[in-house]
Amino acid sequence: MDAFYFFVILGTAAVFLILYFDKKQRRKVNQILHQTNDVEPLLLMQSLGQKLDRLNRVFNNTTAPSNAEQQFQKLTSDYKSGRISISTYNKHLSELLRMVEVH
Repeated sequence: MDAFYFFVILGTAAVFLILYFDKKQRRKVNQILHQTNDVEPLLLMQSLGQKLDRLNRVFNNTTAPSNAEQQFQKLTSDYKSGRISISTYNKHLSELLRMVEVH
C-alpha cells in the first residue's frame, strides 16, 4: 500500500511539472509571436530582392518602355512611403516584370 501512495504522489508531481512547463512555454511562444508580429516574411523579402535586381538589370541594359520605368519608380516610392503593402508591391512587381521581359 505504501508503494501505491508513493506512485500517486509521484504521478501528481509529474503532472504538475508538465503543466507548469507547458504554461511557461506558452508564455514564451506568445511573447515571441507578439514581438515578431510585424516582421515581414523572409521569403517574400527575398523574392522582392530578386525581382528588383532583375528589373534594375532590364532597365539598365535594354531600352525598356518608358512607362514601365515610370511605373517601377511609382511603385517603389509608394512602397517606401507605406501607401501599399508588401504583398501588393510583390504582385505589381511580378506583373511589371512579365510586361518588361516580353518586350
